[in-house]
Amino acid sequence: MPEGVSGDWRVEHFTVSKEASERTAIRSWRDEYVPAGDYTRLMRGRVVVMSDTPMEERTNGWIMRRARGRVLINGLGIGMVLREVLAKPDVVSVTVIEKAPEVIELVGPTFADDPRLTIIQADALEYQPPRGEKFDIVWHDIWDFICSDNLPEMHRLHRKYGRRTKEQWSWCRERCELGR
Repeated sequence: MPEGVSGDWRVEHFTVSKEASERTAIRSWRDEYVPAGDYTRLMRGRVVVMSDTPMEERTNGWIMRRARGRVLINGLGIGMVLREVLAKPDVVSVTVIEKAPEVIELVGPTFADDPRLTIIQADALEYQPPRGEKFDIVWHDIWDFICSDNLPEMHRLHRKYGRRTKEQWSWCRERCELGR
């Protein structure tokens, strides 16, 4: 993913040193450990919205493992999930709903050559798929932080797509339900 800036958004590469990595190892939740290495992140101002650290890979693993057929992803991020989903031969189409046009500008061109992909600039909570459209699997990842405050929006999205898919999940929903 190339680095870039658009409005308040930016994609940047960063390095986690061995010392910084060791500090993450002492945190209370196992997913917070970040091995030393080079990574990419999406920032909005000073907020890290998404990165490609192993924690992000683990917490997005559900969709990356289960994607098939017609897929809907709410939230583009740095395209880490999208890249893995498009790599699966049994994925027929992917629709991504992304609220921020700046994110689409920064990340979308990386995937422009895949005819299975449609990126729609819209708020996931307000977007209405065309009448009768169904998906084999739906993934919701529109939140910057893992917290129980996200649960009402998660529940709203799950109700919204309940009759449009057999399978759906929200990023870190289990952790939010546990209050972690």
